[in-house]
Amino acid sequence: MIVAQSCFEDNSGFDINTIDGVVIDTTGNSELTVFQFDNLVVEPNVVYAGNEENLAFEWKINIAPTDTIFDILSNDKNLDAPIAYRPTDAIRNHELILTVTDTQTDIDYIMAWPLRVLNNIGQGIVVATTSDGMSTDLSHIMSEQVTSDFDGLDVKYNVYSSLNDGTINGVTKQLKYYSIYGQDAVLGITDNSIYKINTVDFTLGGTNGELFYVDRPVYSPQALGQVNQGSLFINNGNLTATYFGASQKFGVAFDSEYTVPGIIAGKTVQSPPVTIMFYDEEVDEFVYQPSITQFGDSNMYAMPNSNDGAFNPSTVDDKINLAASVGTDGNFRHLLKDENNGDVGLYIFDSGESVYPDVIPPSAIGYYDLSEAPEIQNAELFVFVDNQRILYYATDTKLYAVLYSTATATIQERYTLGEGERFTTLQIYQDADYPFGSDYLPLNNRALLASTYDENEGRVYLMPLINTGVGNVDVDNIQIWEGFDEVTALTSQF
Repeated sequence: MIVAQSCFEDNSGFDINTIDGVVIDTTGNSELTVFQFDNLVVEPNVVYAGNEENLAFEWKINIAPTDTIFDILSNDKNLDAPIAYRPTDAIRNHELILTVTDTQTDIDYIMAWPLRVLNNIGQGIVVATTSDGMSTDLSHIMSEQVTSDFDGLDVKYNVYSSLNDGTINGVTKQLKYYSIYGQDAVLGITDNSIYKINTVDFTLGGTNGELFYVDRPVYSPQALGQVNQGSLFINNGNLTATYFGASQKFGVAFDSEYTVPGIIAGKTVQSPPVTIMFYDEEVDEFVYQPSITQFGDSNMYAMPNSNDGAFNPSTVDDKINLAASVGTDGNFRHLLKDENNGDVGLYIFDSGESVYPDVIPPSAIGYYDLSEAPEIQNAELFVFVDNQRILYYATDTKLYAVLYSTATATIQERYTLGEGERFTTLQIYQDADYPFGSDYLPLNNRALLASTYDENEGRVYLMPLINTGVGNVDVDNIQIWEGFDEVTALTSQF
């Protein structure tokens, strides 16, 4: 038992009544812990011989470990207050203080506890939102579908602003999880910045030049990506690849005459003959890069003229990138839109071939004219399924699937939103370590992760996919999380 009390010593020599004191019995509560964002509940046993109505209570906590500035949590006898402070380590705890004041004597009785704040943000979905079209806040979702060994649901809204006393400048257009030198982090990009979030406590780990060994003259981020042993950053038409397993920051960009778009296809398998491929909108060329390492050929090359394949790569002109990816079959897939007439086409290349010391560039092996696909000219969201020959695209309100496993593509509607809702993001749900992990959640690569907005509320959708090769949505088991501002980006995290 730990007992704290204030003593009044009578040295006057007069015959007066003794003052009954207050005893705060802390049995079982000598040390306190609370999970971040949970409510801290403390019900002290206050022993007082007088009328308890004469007691006033004040609970306060220092705003940071070792700080002398305190926040008032409550004026009730029992404490039940949310704690949003950052997680603490084992030797640096907050100090929680209860002051009981006897209003008849103005004597304060004080009890202090060390309080450790535990991390309550784990594997799940990070949600980037904007409330004003100018800044970003981050929320977090944990549920049994997206969190290992977890039952129930835990949605934390506006985690970033509650911990950092403000939001992130700019509207986030992409989030991506990385393990950076052994530490979990999420990188985000806006139109003019890149930033790092330390996911252990959702604090800002740096922005722009702080994330690079050599500062960039201009920050105009286009995309983040990942290939085998390389984390990608595309900025102002330039590509940077850095191995975060051995580096804490991005290195220098590749020197190339080509303008890299924000949509590229990159391979995640070990030692592919060609690692990266994209369509350069400035020079109307398909471009490939064999390697990203200093030990390989990291130059960029235009695809050569060839009339032997499904189409001639060198004659594909005046196109705009809509989507690109590499399937588990190794094939490069590029969805392009004609900037003159709006026609949409799917261009497929094989993986290329390595004949030491030369690299044979990818060959054109397939083309699908999707210009007649329903509403595809109005669609802005596109996503390929890695392990199936399926492409999804979304208009404001409808989701379509393009099935291209046969000579002619089939397009079918898969889902329609409720009245007033519109899609704001669309991607395949993948665990944070995909495809480099070994033990994935059941919905990894088997669900769509999307968001919607109705001009009042943002929602996050997890849409399970059924019927392999057909891509039907399991409508009865769609999970919807509500209560967000407008959602602009999503990613999974550990």
